[in-house]
Amino acid sequence: MTTENLVLNAELTGSGPMPEGWTFDSPRKELEPRYAVDRSPHGGTRLALEGTGCRYAFGCWRGSANLQVGNWYRATVKAQVENIERPELSVFAQVAKHFLVPRDSVERPIVLERVFRHGEPSDGNAVELYLKATESGRVVWSEPCVIRIPEPAFRTARVAAIRFGETRNPLTMEQQRSRIAEKLDQAGRLSPDIVAVTEVAPIVGIPEEVYGSFAACAETVPDGPTCRIVADAARKHGMYALIGILERRGDFLFNTAVLFDRQGELCGQYDKTHLTFNELQGGISCGDGFPVFDLDFGRIGIHICYDEWFPEVARYYAHQGVEILFLPVMGGKPITWRTRALDNGIYFVSASTGPPSMIIDSSGIILAETHGDGVVSADLNLDYRETNWYRDPTLSYGMPCIAPQMRMRLSDQLLDDLHRAMKY
Repeated sequence: MTTENLVLNAELTGSGPMPEGWTFDSPRKELEPRYAVDRSPHGGTRLALEGTGCRYAFGCWRGSANLQVGNWYRATVKAQVENIERPELSVFAQVAKHFLVPRDSVERPIVLERVFRHGEPSDGNAVELYLKATESGRVVWSEPCVIRIPEPAFRTARVAAIRFGETRNPLTMEQQRSRIAEKLDQAGRLSPDIVAVTEVAPIVGIPEEVYGSFAACAETVPDGPTCRIVADAARKHGMYALIGILERRGDFLFNTAVLFDRQGELCGQYDKTHLTFNELQGGISCGDGFPVFDLDFGRIGIHICYDEWFPEVARYYAHQGVEILFLPVMGGKPITWRTRALDNGIYFVSASTGPPSMIIDSSGIILAETHGDGVVSADLNLDYRETNWYRDPTLSYGMPCIAPQMRMRLSDQLLDDLHRAMKY
């Protein structure tokens, strides 16, 4: 497919007070920012918006694009920003309701860009260049352009999650390790990029009187018996594999999730940071970090069981650019998992013992799940993610999924207020 400019010339042209094809719009006269046509010394036309002393001023220049449903487009526009305190809150553009985002945080003038698929006629064809939430300052818009492009080659990842069903009879430690190996082979036959196994997997289905205590069943990393099984499976099937275990680390015990790469080498682990009272009584130590892992298909994060109840964990990972958040878990609530995915615009994968193991997309929809003894898998598009069930393009900004320009309060002020409210 050849690309072609479907909308606007690189330099706007027109005559009179308004350039051809463009209008100014504001919801009410008293909210209008100042607007003007700025004639470029190079012969083109630029569109200016300026603060009036009222921080509630809101308005935009509006043009139109010739868009066809089902086609892919790249939209760009330049914004020369002058004396605006928070440009990320005050200066924004959208095409057919799809927000354009800065291509480079230090680029001047700012270039806003977005690749999108025109999904519904109801999204319209408007090209809108906005100013809001600033008392002073000025933005000059130039070179708006929308180009039809071939469908992009997106990054994808196939993920799998394991769930252990109930057994008729209690298991021994050796029997559970064999079950782990069998499930990893079952997952491996699906050719996943990564497979997740549940929290404290080596003692699932084993009575406490058999495994004794957390200290008695803990193992070392990466050479403990469960770790060797997982490493062998990862190497055999050419996949990443993560599993929840109890680890002995010197004098301390941790509820941890270990991650092995496609060659069976340890590439990292996450120690549970929010412990239940039962874990504290059992001598488990608390983790103190939230590592992210850059794998060959994308960036992932891991948290464990009770961590899910604290929304700040998932939000932190989202701000760190995590694309898939894994949860090895014994219990938990799927409604919480779906909420974390939707709140943050990320994929969420649970490997569970009690509830079903699930793969949830960034809109909160369950893509795949298993309530029994088995393996569930799904292919995830890491570059183009949905953000809610009715596919609102306004919210498809990224991670976290709500565009910063849509925040009605300044982010710093909101975070300061929240911090004060959480003080004891």
